[in-house]
Amino acid sequence: MGNMFLSEAPISNEPGDGSDGTRLLSKPELTALLFAERKNRSAVHPSPARLLGLVDKLVPRVLHTATLRVLFEQAQVKRQDSTVVPRLTLAAVTREIYLRLPRFHQKERELLNELFTPDLHDSLMARVGFGPETMFAVYDAFHSYIPQRLAERAETAREELAEALASSAELASVFHSHAGGFDDALLQAVGRRTFDELSDLVALSPDEMRTATGVPEEELDAMLSLMSIDLDADNSGAVADFLNGNNPMRTRPFLARANESGDRIYMLIQPTSLIFNMRELFEAALTSEPTDQAYIKHRGQLLEERGMSALVRALRPETALVNVTYVGADRQRFETDGLLILGEVAIIVEAKSNRLTPYARGGAPARLWKELGPIISKAAQQAERLREFIDAGNTKIHVVSSMNADQPSSVVRKNWDLDLGNVRQIFTIALTLEDLNYIATITSELVESGLIPAEAPSPWVVNVHDLEVTTRLLTRPAEFAQFLSRRRRASTFNNIQAIDELDYVMHYLTFGLFPEGSLDTMTLVQSLTDDLDAWVFYEDGFRETPAPRPQQEIDVETDEILSRLDEYRPFGWMGASLGLLELAPAERKRISHETRRLRDLSASDSEPHSMFFETAGIAGKPLIFIVMSFPPGAKTNAIKARFTGYATLRRYASRADAVYCFGAIAGSDAVFDMFLTLDSEWEFDPALDEATRMAGLAPGIQGDDEEPA
Repeated sequence: MGNMFLSEAPISNEPGDGSDGTRLLSKPELTALLFAERKNRSAVHPSPARLLGLVDKLVPRVLHTATLRVLFEQAQVKRQDSTVVPRLTLAAVTREIYLRLPRFHQKERELLNELFTPDLHDSLMARVGFGPETMFAVYDAFHSYIPQRLAERAETAREELAEALASSAELASVFHSHAGGFDDALLQAVGRRTFDELSDLVALSPDEMRTATGVPEEELDAMLSLMSIDLDADNSGAVADFLNGNNPMRTRPFLARANESGDRIYMLIQPTSLIFNMRELFEAALTSEPTDQAYIKHRGQLLEERGMSALVRALRPETALVNVTYVGADRQRFETDGLLILGEVAIIVEAKSNRLTPYARGGAPARLWKELGPIISKAAQQAERLREFIDAGNTKIHVVSSMNADQPSSVVRKNWDLDLGNVRQIFTIALTLEDLNYIATITSELVESGLIPAEAPSPWVVNVHDLEVTTRLLTRPAEFAQFLSRRRRASTFNNIQAIDELDYVMHYLTFGLFPEGSLDTMTLVQSLTDDLDAWVFYEDGFRETPAPRPQQEIDVETDEILSRLDEYRPFGWMGASLGLLELAPAERKRISHETRRLRDLSASDSEPHSMFFETAGIAGKPLIFIVMSFPPGAKTNAIKARFTGYATLRRYASRADAVYCFGAIAGSDAVFDMFLTLDSEWEFDPALDEATRMAGLAPGIQGDDEEPA
């Protein structure tokens, strides 16, 4: 077990180097359970090395075969009412027995410290006998203790061999005559001595753990008692439970046994369980009767605060509200956890901190359906209610009470009207504390299971860690809004599928996450997060090798336009930014280039110039950009009249709802000097119809130097 532990959790790898995806972290767990269930538990007569070698080879095959067994079983199952579709059961079981994606342990640790505050210490001590600080101390000790002892043993082996070689010419001759040379012989000998009787390193007594961790005896004993699988006890059925998705090592990651002296020794099979499964262990205790209501309330508030803080920090919205009570359809009062407005975009946030029980994690169809409901269904329904109200043409909502997300929670604003007249796109985020990657990433299966309304736009179901990473990665608000749009469209078309939400984010940055580009093809996204992991670990100080931030390819001039729009945020800035991002790279570059080209023309001939670019927008409506340039000294009123007049006629001629105009004045260094958006639903107008006809304006892909009448 010690060798397997070190082989699957190498101590020399740098975080974010891509090796995480090659580790079969469930391998030592299943092997430990095989030992726990074996009938011959003799420590005096251990299994021969050849047999252990076969176990090492066969365990991965058992894991692969177990997932195939579940696949074939679920293929024969017909979904019943109030159950999830078979594929979700397969996903849940497969995740437990084969796929592990524990990353960003520092973020989980930070969250755990905020969840299990000192205020909960007495409650945890009464229920389990220890708190998070005990588990952190043990994790830290094992994280450094084994590598440190390996290094010390290797150094001791080098020193002893050096003395032996210095005192024995015969031994030195043997080393020099080695086929690989003296250095290779020395390396092999040191390695052999270092890893000999490895159990001395990886299996510790309680006294050794107390010395390494500094944890009080009573707390350490309570933790080991609750979180260990006793090899000397009857563990019948442990392997079957594991292969059916009920992994006992999630919350019992230690093996315990009596050594030859009769003393108990312990080995930590899965160190990451001390971090990533701590919440499951403590919440099971805190939610048992009598339920700790203070924790339940704190858990929900913390999720909401962290999610909204990440969004506000990244998006800098004009409006950011939490704990919103509003008057909706039929004068009924409804609630939503968060509402953000930035330009033409509204984002509704529903934060659900409910946990999944072991039964749901194991893929029990009815239990998984029942427990996903409060997390996904309720969030989708609450968000959809507000989205429908806005989509119905209500330009204002009456807010009964709300709080600003960036102000102290004591500040409550009551009975006021929120203007939504400029909102054109509405997105919903179902924010979770549970990591539902691989279970809730394929929206069509949530719809088929009845967890999301089939006719409603899909919410983005995301856990708080992935949301925080995404908001750090997508630094432009328009990028984040475009990702939400394309993620939702990918769900609608169901032709781009990934098992991890951050793979969708990386697909967006790398390939565009553009479902309309391959409607007849199913794209199964493999892991794309190696570069992302490396960047996060480097930024957070857990990696020494620099790693660049992953980002989409945007030319310098377009980047300058987007940055200027975001900085000043004139009316229509978000629509223009999203429109530019929706264009192909060459088309973006053309528009940004035209601003400088026309400015140079006006500088050389002292005449105004213009061009327009028209393409199909997201909803089938024309997407129009206009670029105009003016000579030095042009009168402000003349510039405004020409700017507005041409934009009005061009919008009408193309039957577009919106047109985005960039103006440049000769001699200026800015990427653009003026910006204008005309945005309203197109309607027939006899006067404009005649004016566009006389001006010779017609819809088209692009044009230069059109002169409106």
